[in-house]
Amino acid sequence: MTTFVRHTPAAGLDALLTRAGSGDEQAFATLHDRGAATVHGLVLRALRDPEVTEEVTRTVWVRVWHRSGQYTPDQGSALAWVMALAQRTVVERIRSTPREAAYARTESAPTRSVSVEPDPDSPLPIATRRRAVLRAYYRGCTSEQISTVLGVPHRTVATMIHSERMHLRAHLRLVDHDVPGRATAAADAQGW
Repeated sequence: MTTFVRHTPAAGLDALLTRAGSGDEQAFATLHDRGAATVHGLVLRALRDPEVTEEVTRTVWVRVWHRSGQYTPDQGSALAWVMALAQRTVVERIRSTPREAAYARTESAPTRSVSVEPDPDSPLPIATRRRAVLRAYYRGCTSEQISTVLGVPHRTVATMIHSERMHLRAHLRLVDHDVPGRATAAADAQGW
């Protein structure tokens, strides 16, 4: 039997991040306690190296502390803001490593999709769409480069990446807003 922990409303996290931006160390500590596992999971999934993951995760939280004053709730949820900062930090780290290591990480990643139900309108397999998104966001490839590597027309790649980004945005909204009767992402179990 699976037990889901009800997450704190997004407004609570927004308030914590806003207070951290004002120098409230206790609010930052609470935000960190609630989000550390989620951020760590994102970084580990992208980097696939526990030692590097620890270093990058620490960098993310230092950046959250230093940049939290730039956050305003009308820009989006605290979860989205922190995860975007984490993703940008991961991309910086991957770009700073040799291309062969980054390529091996991308190609060896499991081929699971964000959604359990593939988009029935997509002419491309889930694995191809996933590779395109990973190349775009974790390797920093342009849609032209991805098109060349995957052998898919440029416009198809651009549309596919946009579509998958919108799908992920909708998925994050489900996490941010408590939808009754719906199991959300692993973030629920972490108190996000």
